[in-house]
Amino acid sequence: MKQEQHLKQAFVKTDDSANSALFRLDYQRLVNMLLPFTLRKHGLQVPFIERRHTMLAWIHALLAPVKRLYIDFLVYRYQINYKMEHTGQVVYLEKVLNDRFDRGKERIRIKDGPKLEWVYIFRRDEQKPKYLKKIYLHNQLSYGEKGVDFEVFIPTDTDIPVWTDSGKWAECHSLLNYYKLAGKTYQLTKP
Repeated sequence: MKQEQHLKQAFVKTDDSANSALFRLDYQRLVNMLLPFTLRKHGLQVPFIERRHTMLAWIHALLAPVKRLYIDFLVYRYQINYKMEHTGQVVYLEKVLNDRFDRGKERIRIKDGPKLEWVYIFRRDEQKPKYLKKIYLHNQLSYGEKGVDFEVFIPTDTDIPVWTDSGKWAECHSLLNYYKLAGKTYQLTKP
């Protein structure tokens, strides 16, 4: 019953063109339409009415596995449509991550990765070290061609358990690997 309610809410939220009437079946109405007319009409005798209710209950019991498969199909169709609607664009990546981990607040952001230039002090064969005033050391992923293409900023709140739960961390990486473009690299960072 919970999946049926969730499915009805999903139908209301989504566009009518995405969920065409082709996939909408009302099994209650279908059973009433396919029953012979003599079983559909209300009889005057009490034993006939009891038989009619027993027959309807038996038919609905026979259709219970079919209804379950139908609901599973609609849930699967909804999931596939969701995956097809979202691509590797930054807006959609943010939406997928926020839908999964931070529903409603939308605090997960994606920005371009840093592209710092390498600082060469001296070559080994020159053997001429130079004195430099200050050099800030960064992560190897921040430099040049080996750097990350984008950074995913995920807050460290208790609402988003990516940093504390290794399962959620792996799920976040799995979602990013599924939706990102091939060859793009990323890094999860704390803001």
